[in-house]
Amino acid sequence: MAITDSLNSSFGIPGQIEFVNGAGGLPFISIRNQSAEATICLHGGQILSFKPTVQPIDSLFLSKKSFYEDGKAIRGGIPVCWPWFGPDPKGLQRPNHGFARNHLWSVADTASNETETRIVLQFTQHHKQETTWTFPFLLTLEFTIGQRLHLQLTTQNTGDKAFSITQAFHTYFRVGDIRRVRIFGLENCRYFDKLDQGKQKTQTGAVTISEEVDRIYEDVDNRVVLEDPLLNRRIEIVSQHCKTGVVWNPWEKSSKKMADLGNQDYKHFVCVETGNIAFDLIQIPPGGKHSLLTYYAIEPA
Repeated sequence: MAITDSLNSSFGIPGQIEFVNGAGGLPFISIRNQSAEATICLHGGQILSFKPTVQPIDSLFLSKKSFYEDGKAIRGGIPVCWPWFGPDPKGLQRPNHGFARNHLWSVADTASNETETRIVLQFTQHHKQETTWTFPFLLTLEFTIGQRLHLQLTTQNTGDKAFSITQAFHTYFRVGDIRRVRIFGLENCRYFDKLDQGKQKTQTGAVTISEEVDRIYEDVDNRVVLEDPLLNRRIEIVSQHCKTGVVWNPWEKSSKKMADLGNQDYKHFVCVETGNIAFDLIQIPPGGKHSLLTYYAIEPA
């Protein structure tokens, strides 16, 4: 029996939740209810598409040149960065943004009604896990898909030693024109400019983008708004249990260096990321848990 047949038998809901063979033969979850449509890939536990019924254009950006294979991240949607954000903190040449986004997750539960769908995925140690990570854990990712998109990522320490993590929802938002978007809610926040030797600066006014941007913001308010006049919408981003955020766009020069991104794609996305990043280190004691929560509401401008 194919893996999708088995998953449909155990977790599918006719007309609402269907497991299908997606790009690269990877198992996808196709979700449909009265409020929205969405697609989740079990590789990386990654939502690739979220389109409320009132919106004609997808809220999330997904590169047409993305890789769909074990050990590689998918460029777009909402990748899960875990158990570290950014380069390997120990310099062991482990993958950027951790290993959770590079391997298959399992399905733990599904439920759906006419207006809302719930998907629960899990990731834990397996034969492909990085051998340099020795702490037992259980990672649970819960999606709630309705008029809004809710994500909750819970890390459970199942071992007898404490460990520390950084993490993020590396969200790629589709935009009409990167030069015209404005991001509110980061005014007066300090940030580290990764393109200027990590210098600490202060945000003045709304964030606008006209060149490559890679910033880590600290002491971020739990509500940030992305305004996109060309697509006539506002995206509200509300988070809990985190103090940091990232704004990133690679612009033209860096985009050309990325094999899984089109040269002109930078014009049509911006990453506004929520998480526990850099100095916002989370220590989880034996038997302890930590949850990162974010929801996204897409509204007409």
